[in-house]
Amino acid sequence: MADVPPPSRHHSGEHALARLADELIDAGTVRVLLVTGRRSFTESGAESQVARLAEHADVRRWSDVSPNTDSVELLTGLEIVEEFQPDYILGVGGGSVMDMAKLLCAYPSNLAHDALLERIDAGSPLGERTVGLGLAPTTSGSGSEATHFAVVYIGDAKYSVAGPVLRADTVALDPTFTTSGSAHQRATSGMDAVCQAIESRWASGATRRSRRYADFAMELLLPSIRPFVAGDDAHAAAMQLGSHLAGRAIDISKTTAAHALSYAITKRYGVDHGNAAALTLGHFIEDHVTVDGSRLQDSVSMQDHGESLQRITALLGAPDGAGARAAFIELLDDLGLPFNLSMVGDVDDADLADMAASVNVQRLGNNPVVYDTDGLVDILQRAVRAHH
Repeated sequence: MADVPPPSRHHSGEHALARLADELIDAGTVRVLLVTGRRSFTESGAESQVARLAEHADVRRWSDVSPNTDSVELLTGLEIVEEFQPDYILGVGGGSVMDMAKLLCAYPSNLAHDALLERIDAGSPLGERTVGLGLAPTTSGSGSEATHFAVVYIGDAKYSVAGPVLRADTVALDPTFTTSGSAHQRATSGMDAVCQAIESRWASGATRRSRRYADFAMELLLPSIRPFVAGDDAHAAAMQLGSHLAGRAIDISKTTAAHALSYAITKRYGVDHGNAAALTLGHFIEDHVTVDGSRLQDSVSMQDHGESLQRITALLGAPDGAGARAAFIELLDDLGLPFNLSMVGDVDDADLADMAASVNVQRLGNNPVVYDTDGLVDILQRAVRAHH
């Protein structure tokens, strides 16, 4: 898989968003649509950094974005774009907010609802972007600011939209924005980034560059997540950069089986996305360590796979797969997150079979180890029995 370029410009550190705003003022930007979180925009300090922009441009804010980006909300946003005609869209918030800002650049603003749904469902190619796009995360987790894809839901069905049009022109990374989140938000968002980095490291679609991003992300995230969740803001910069690099990694490699299963877990039990991916990842790590070459995808060499697992287990401070699984469960427990499926709801064999069946195993080709539906059920059963 060919590497893809990062966003063209970055502003990093305190007041990064203010520097992006100054850039827009200097460029003579006329109309800016701000897509933001409902509370995080103010509570994070982001609002004060773009206040001066309203003195030089017509700025409209829209914050009606759900945790799972919804096609009905996307249509509302496109109607606002059609009416307002911005020349720049600036997304400031968590992963769903940034995904929405990206999606508003992806489709014609005058699309009827049925036509929009048809395009999403068919995976129609995205057109050229006619507006500027900037992104500023207020959480350390999704990495959406670094990727060329976005998620949108039509009812309960999840769709991934991808294309160069979704790549931001400019990204602002201000670690102070991430310190307004609760301990639970820090934990679930941070675990999403940890899972992305681990999955990217072993993905079939990984390249030398994506593996470097994943390694650096894990080196930053794993030592920092516990103190950051405990309230030590000195680790905010490491968490934000680690999350961004995890996003850069999956932008190239994409995610694997743990993320594929996470959507069914979230849908059934209402578990936050990062926690849902983490509930099975420790068990995937153990299984991936012990697998023999006969279960690897044809595109994955035993040498590359072994090197990835050695790196992952070492960074988890474990001697082997069982130790890595135990270390991962301990991490979840230390963060105050559920570490087995029985902690999030009543689980029976039928539930496990339904969740496994919801994953299209033909689309698991990016996972280095081959799984059929029975194999996914086995992983879920281990997640039910997990203990610390």
